[in-house]
Amino acid sequence: MLAAIKSGFKKINFYYVLIVVYVLWLLSLKNRQTGGMDDFDVFFKAGERLLNGENIYGPPHYYNLKYFYSVLFAGIMGSIQSLGINTVKWIWFVLNTALFVRIFFLLRIYIFKSEKSSALIFFFLLLLFGKIVLVNYTFNQISVLILWTMFEAYHLMKKGHWVWAILILCLGINIKIMPIVLAPYFVVMGKKPLQIVGLGIAALMFFLYLPALFIGFETNQFLIGEWLKTLNPVSDIHVMQTYEYGFTDLSSMLTKFLSAEPVYLEPQLNFADLSRSTLFLITNAIRALLLGLVVYLAVKAKRPVFGVETSVIVVAGFMALIPLCFPHQREYSFMFSMPMFAILMLIIAKLKSTTYYILFIVFVALAGNLVWVDFAGQTAVDVFKHYRLITLGMIAIFFLYIYLATKLSSQNTVSED
Repeated sequence: MLAAIKSGFKKINFYYVLIVVYVLWLLSLKNRQTGGMDDFDVFFKAGERLLNGENIYGPPHYYNLKYFYSVLFAGIMGSIQSLGINTVKWIWFVLNTALFVRIFFLLRIYIFKSEKSSALIFFFLLLLFGKIVLVNYTFNQISVLILWTMFEAYHLMKKGHWVWAILILCLGINIKIMPIVLAPYFVVMGKKPLQIVGLGIAALMFFLYLPALFIGFETNQFLIGEWLKTLNPVSDIHVMQTYEYGFTDLSSMLTKFLSAEPVYLEPQLNFADLSRSTLFLITNAIRALLLGLVVYLAVKAKRPVFGVETSVIVVAGFMALIPLCFPHQREYSFMFSMPMFAILMLIIAKLKSTTYYILFIVFVALAGNLVWVDFAGQTAVDVFKHYRLITLGMIAIFFLYIYLATKLSSQNTVSED
């Protein structure tokens, strides 16, 4: 009987057990919400303002929080106003959780597919992203949806369903511009550049002008212009981000360290006082450097790394650029780094190198992944955000990923079955 129990225990796939446990934890996060205002209220209010014929990108902003997403997404929010905010938040929770589970399955398909200890690595991955997931769910953010559009589009592209892949990716780009980082690589990866570019342009135009059927062409055109102003990377608010606290992207870090301009509700910490134009040049030079590193990886990656295909490795690198290079990013945006973390943790586990273990632990400690408000308190959490330690740690992890992925993709690495 003992042998039968042991045999049955070995047959249990603990990867999927962890998914079930995690979903239960996500449900507990829903219960943590107090019914107060969160980011989804800003989305929902934009839908109401759209129905009222207002400029959803202009003042008065809801609790001084600006709406940065597309007219189409505001239209979707407007179409479900009759359900009420509480009901829609429950629908949003179910949708996000379903998409999150799908992301876990995609991680299994492309990263943890043949690794014996995948469940253990997956456990630590979930642990390291617990705080980021917590922030995403308690603030009802949109990161899970956008991550899914990118990962699902990649999956469909690999399966040869390039039409659906482009449509889903373009939907993600329309809602929140970030998935555009994958567009050039998809053109190369899809091996049908003219068809992909043509469909991509048509899909983007379709999603852009679809709201015109309901709000009129002129209103839609005006709102598109207002939306594009918020996306302008050279605008003052994106060059020197001081108007809100808690940003964690590269631009906000450089503003914090290299400018004497005070950041709203944050302690002062600057080592220099550079002009706006100089700060602009430095910020975009570093952005170009980070982008160049992923492009370099895409060119140099020739072989799978421990069973992970080169295209997955490159796509994960592009995703990881989002929370660093795009302006107006907060802690929850590091959700886009999850595929990169999964691959990096798999690589380090396979290499069994003490040096890489130590480096990874130090960088994770610097980023404060395990510093939760529940355990360390809000003050400790704010230290990692307000002094941009999380940004420094994530940049270090990004460099480690690029280095190891580039190095190993030129070697013969074998994945254990």
